Formats: sequence, C-alpha cells, structure tokens
Amino acid sequence: MPKVVNLVASTRYIDTLDVNDVADCLEIEYEQEQFPGMVYRSVDPKVCILLFRSGKAVATGAKNLDDILIAFERLRADLESHEFELWDDDLCEVIVHNMVVTCDVSDILGDSKLNLTDLMLTLPFDRTEYEPEQFPGLIYRINHPQVVFLIFSSGRCVITGSKTFADAEEAEQILRDELMDVNAWR
Repeated sequence: MPKVVNLVASTRYIDTLDVNDVADCLEIEYEQEQFPGMVYRSVDPKVCILLFRSGKAVATGAKNLDDILIAFERLRADLESHEFELWDDDLCEVIVHNMVVTCDVSDILGDSKLNLTDLMLTLPFDRTEYEPEQFPGLIYRINHPQVVFLIFSSGRCVITGSKTFADAEEAEQILRDELMDVNAWR
C-alpha cells in the first residue's frame, strides 16, 4: 500500500500582506533578499509554511491533508491575533499541488531484483530515463494519472505528481501491472 511522505498545498489569506511586519510580530527571522517567502514552522503537526507578500501560503512536509489544514489554521490564528486583516476563512481555498508517495513492489519479485536496464528497454522509451552513473533509480512517467515514478532495483518506488491518494494508488497498480507484463526481474 502506498504511503504519503510529503504533501504540498497552498492557500491565500489576502491579496497583499506585509511579510516584514508579520515576521516582526511573530518573531520570525526573515531575510527577503535571500528568499521572498517567510518561513513559518508548525511543530505539531510538523509542517513548514512559506508565506509571501501576495498573501499566498504554501505548506509542505505534511503526511496528510488534515495536518496542512491545522497548520494553515494556526498561521491564520497567529495573523489574526496580531490584527492582520484576512479574507474570510471560507474564501481561502486549500489546493493540493503535489503528493509524494512511497510504495514497494518487491512482493512481485520474489528473491529477484529489478533489472533496471532491461526495464528501461521494455517500458515506453519516450517516458523512461535511466542513467545509473548519475542516479541509481529509473525515472518513468505516465500520463493517466499524471505521475512520475522513481523505481529502484530493490522494488522500492517513489511516486510524485499525484494530487490525490486515489491517483497514487491507481499509479502503483499500473506500475505493478506493467512490471508483471514485462517480467522485469532477474
């Protein structure tokens, strides 16, 4: 079963925000010359939020959507407690941009390992990259759902690009079916 290891989502609190003032009020070190986003860290749940002058906030590091919603609400509460004017909560849509999921297809391999060189030659060439001198995994892209796999000879995989867990599960099943079709282990 796939396991979510990182979720990236965004929301927008207002159309413009003085991030320098926010950093001062929340006692957060912020160097806009180095990076335009202020880093707000939620400890429990452990989520990192980048807050920009545009009022947009991007959260990363969460393992599920509930953690992101809690972290966004904590930032909202901190901003409101310092009297920053924000849009009503119901106007601030949370959008999931990327889900990073790990899975393990080694159960179909038995005692064998994936032969990534053979796999590269049997999967569609235009959607496959494998350069073992630069990276030990095979990169494989599919269009439906639109995801990218990092496949390792052990059978462990990383799936990135999905926006829902259902898409990640579907992608894993597609990969399993393709591996069974090509007998890519030895």
